[in-house]
Amino acid sequence: MLKAKRKKTAGYKKQSSSKNAISEKKIDLSNWPILYKDILKVKNPRHHVAVCCLWTERQVVETLLKNIEYNTIGNLYSAQGINSMMRNIFANPHIRVIVIWGAEMSLSGHSLIMFKQKGVDKENRKIVAARGEIEKEIPDDIVEEFRKAVEVVDMRGRSAVDLVAKVKEVADKPMEPFSAKTRMFPQAEVAVRTMPSEQVGFRVSAPTVAKTWLKLLNEIQKYGRPKHTRYSKDNSLKEILNLTAVITDEDPENIYFPEYLPFTRVELEAYYAEILTARQIPGVAYNYGKRMRVDLGVDQIAAMKDLLKNRPDSKKMIATTMNPKLDWNQVNKGDTPCLVMVLGSVQDNKFFFTAHFRSQDMVHGWPRNTFALRKLQKDIADSAGLQMGALTMITHSAHMYADDFGLVDNLLMQHYETELGYSPAVHLTFEPRGNVVVEVIPEKDAYVWPMLAEKYKEQSVPYAVAKTLLTMPKNSQSQAGKLIRATLFEPDGGPAMKVFEGRTAQEVAWQITDWNYLSEPGHMMYVGLELQKAEESIRKGKSYNQDPA
Repeated sequence: MLKAKRKKTAGYKKQSSSKNAISEKKIDLSNWPILYKDILKVKNPRHHVAVCCLWTERQVVETLLKNIEYNTIGNLYSAQGINSMMRNIFANPHIRVIVIWGAEMSLSGHSLIMFKQKGVDKENRKIVAARGEIEKEIPDDIVEEFRKAVEVVDMRGRSAVDLVAKVKEVADKPMEPFSAKTRMFPQAEVAVRTMPSEQVGFRVSAPTVAKTWLKLLNEIQKYGRPKHTRYSKDNSLKEILNLTAVITDEDPENIYFPEYLPFTRVELEAYYAEILTARQIPGVAYNYGKRMRVDLGVDQIAAMKDLLKNRPDSKKMIATTMNPKLDWNQVNKGDTPCLVMVLGSVQDNKFFFTAHFRSQDMVHGWPRNTFALRKLQKDIADSAGLQMGALTMITHSAHMYADDFGLVDNLLMQHYETELGYSPAVHLTFEPRGNVVVEVIPEKDAYVWPMLAEKYKEQSVPYAVAKTLLTMPKNSQSQAGKLIRATLFEPDGGPAMKVFEGRTAQEVAWQITDWNYLSEPGHMMYVGLELQKAEESIRKGKSYNQDPA
């Protein structure tokens, strides 16, 4: 939610103008506010009181203060908006008092209070005891000047009546500008850092090994955490934990082999023996094929084939590579297998295969491993006369070494969008959980809405829905007698599986997302857009037709 609101932080945004002060003698308000000019509610730009209404609508506060003089009303959706707030205030030093009031949904108000009271950590510029950090383009002396010159009045949790009284009280006490000049600062640069993420449990999927590889490199490039290693020239890598990569349609007899892969077909053919045979390569600590077929005293691949023929519904089809006594003895002085185990299962008369890795070099090792394991999957499936299902690669430490950072940057820049079909003309993603048809229906034709309406007799209507309903037609209890319906159909053109109905786009969307009915982000965004269009058609009394995905 905060990510979607990021651009609105504080009703301000990052400055894009001059790197130096534009005036040394007088305050110039001819182009103020310098940020979010079309969003902030400005009444008297030379007044000393501003109101920060957090997540509460600016229009609400504007109505409450209609008879009181003030400078500006703006939101503060996240703590990072404090930077833009400071930029606007140093461009207009008339502002001496900020009154905080409204819905505190992201602790942004707390961050502003802590910033005023405790300042920032000098090492990392993070606000002490709160979220948020101050941009390096805003100097330390400016930070301290703001904290000393601008008073912050905390009215969170107080009534609207109390807010009005407090604003009137501070507004009636004139204050001079804290500076005689307008000051502006360099535009904030995007810092190169690890982006926030779930940290564990990433998932990517594509029809082929190569396209899945591009997707997982994108995940590691953005979200990989820095870590030291003895295998890279500058002793570092990027790592994400527990990455699941699913390859759905690669034909191991006719592989898709684009030129951007970091090895040749000849090299790949030579590698296949590492997994498909029991040969021992001189000078190599271990061989996956030999571990699964010879070293542990049983040919596990042959055993899997026998079990698959005789009991295809068995959940015991497994082959391991780990020899605990041997491998733990080598932990500090040698190499141990990265591939830990493979497992097989049959569903819908297809043989599905899963490989678990403790660690993988995702740039050079992962694609080789995956091509070879897909061949092994086919070998086992063919032994029982079964078709192949998906191959799933689960990697605990999915990493790329610093030596390859530049290579990965170039790979993604040149091939990611074109290979995955992300173009201005076509942007289609397959949703394995089904297709959604959106329509506007008369309330009398509703299928599931009556049950939801019954719930509202005992439960309050969600705030976002209630807020939107205020903007809808009032011809009847159900907003002009119209509802939005979204129907989930089987992905292969099969019958309807689930129906969702509501009065607003949000009311329908939550029924879908709360119960996790869809999985592809692109498809979810598309459905959300269509729901919003359907809502708008009801609001304007127009017909609605769903656009193709």
